[in-house]
Amino acid sequence: MRYSRPLVIAALLALLAGCSLAPPLPPAPSQPALAEPATLKRQLTFERDDDPEPQTLIALIRLDGSELRAALLTPYGQRLVTLVQDADGSRYVAGDVPLAEIEQRLPPADWLAARLQWCLWPAAALREAFAGTPWRLTLSERSREIRYRDQLIARISPADSHAGTRQPVLLDDRQGHYRLRIIPLKDSP
Repeated sequence: MRYSRPLVIAALLALLAGCSLAPPLPPAPSQPALAEPATLKRQLTFERDDDPEPQTLIALIRLDGSELRAALLTPYGQRLVTLVQDADGSRYVAGDVPLAEIEQRLPPADWLAARLQWCLWPAAALREAFAGTPWRLTLSERSREIRYRDQLIARISPADSHAGTRQPVLLDDRQGHYRLRIIPLKDSP
C-alpha cells in the first residue's frame, strides 16, 4: 500500500501537535527546611487505568537539602531501583533488577519525582514553585488539585498532605492515568 506524501506529512504534523499539548515538566519546589535529613518509610501502590493489577512497593524516601532519593523495594526487601531528584533532574539508578526492565514497569522518573513532591511538600512550597508559571495549586477542604493552565492534572487527598502526614495519601493523576497510594509504615523498633 502506498501513501501519498501530503498524507504522511499531515499525519506527522498531527502527531507532533499532539505531543506539544502535553504539559511540560512542572517546576520542582524547594524542599522545606529540615533541621536534619529525614527518611520516610512508605508503601507505594501504583494503579494504572489500563492494568487491573496494582503494583505495591516499599519506598525509603530520603529528604536532604535540595535532593530527594527514594529507594524502591519489593515488599520482601529486594532493592529494585533508586529514584533520584536533584539539580541534575530526575532519574532512576539501577538496583538489583536491570534498569530497562524497571523502566517498563514503573512510571517515568520525572513523573514519580513530581508526584511525590506534590504529595509530600507543604502547599506553600508548591505555590512558591508554581508562581509565575502556568501551573496552579488549588485547595479545597478535602483535596489539593494540580492544574496546568486550566487542565486538571492531579487530585491529592487529603488537602493538607506533607512529609509528616501519618495517614494514607491518594494521588489521582488524570494526565498519567495512574493512581498512587502512599501509606506510612510504622518505624521498626
